[in-house]
Amino acid sequence: MNIMKKRAGFARKVTTAIALATVFSVGAGVSTIQAKSSPVVKNGEACTKGQLNKVEGTLKCTYLPLSKKYIWITSVKAANAAATKVDKSKWPKKFIVGAVPSENAASMTLKYKNFVDALSKEIGMPVEFYAATDYAGIIEAQVAGRVDLAFYGPFSYVLAKARGAKIEVVGSAVATPTAKPGYFSYGITKSSRADVTKLADFKGKKICFVDPASTSGYLYPNAGLLSVGIDATKESTVFAGGHDASALSIARGTCDVGFAYDTMVDTTLIEKGDLKAGELKVVWKSGEIAGSPMAIRVDMPKSLVDTVKSFVIKKANKTGFVAAGICATEATCQVIEDKSWGFVPYSDKEYDGVRQVCEATKSSKCK
Repeated sequence: MNIMKKRAGFARKVTTAIALATVFSVGAGVSTIQAKSSPVVKNGEACTKGQLNKVEGTLKCTYLPLSKKYIWITSVKAANAAATKVDKSKWPKKFIVGAVPSENAASMTLKYKNFVDALSKEIGMPVEFYAATDYAGIIEAQVAGRVDLAFYGPFSYVLAKARGAKIEVVGSAVATPTAKPGYFSYGITKSSRADVTKLADFKGKKICFVDPASTSGYLYPNAGLLSVGIDATKESTVFAGGHDASALSIARGTCDVGFAYDTMVDTTLIEKGDLKAGELKVVWKSGEIAGSPMAIRVDMPKSLVDTVKSFVIKKANKTGFVAAGICATEATCQVIEDKSWGFVPYSDKEYDGVRQVCEATKSSKCK
């Protein structure tokens, strides 16, 4: 009987040992499988040809042709994806875009439609376009925080900064991806006028300016007039309100002479059918003016500011709009007004020349 009990006890111990061995074996097996499915790799470690382009976390197996080695290195795409996760809880419910009125409000709104729609899709909130009736309207709206992103002329941007707008230049408009920002002011009159062949002939004539805050429609023209001895404050002058209105006022005889920016005279009004080719002549051309800037309020959440800035530089262009399906072709794509392809990076220091013109002219409009 004792022998039987001893044998039974021994059998139970053997069974228990086998069971425990099985548990530990299975556990070890699971650990081994898990380790194989989630290998720990480090930046700079070697990988294999079979792992080429495989991604582990923020690392990617990459072939380095110079060393002829396969190495785990940081994946820019994965790192960027992690970095771009933003908290939108403090973002506003809508975003407002505005622009100085180079043309009438209806034309401006239509020209900015693609930009507004693309930006709305990018930031995931309603975006509205604010069409001001004059330059001061955009300046004061951004100073007051009612416009979040504004397309300025150089002078109106300088004025907005001087008047307390908490803004930063995002970029400047260019005609092609490789072009440099910049444009010109034209002094113009009807081609039929033989008595006006140069800027000095503006004396005693009724002069059309665009707006007191316009760079090419007032500030640079005023400097040009002073350089030939003409004080515009002692002449008969009109502020037309927009570059289109200034040019058309001259064509219709409301003004004898005046000013507008180059492409408005060269192409925009002619393509719209508002002006006939050769109807106006250019008798004066300014020096090159710094490119027109897009400026954003920086007193908004940084994540929103950074997202919008990235959109303006990387996606707000004809190439980007075609890729996004907003435009069918680049030839027919409208990003913003006139012939702009899109934007390139720019900075505040580019407008020091405008500030210097203000100093030189001592114009009251610079305050």
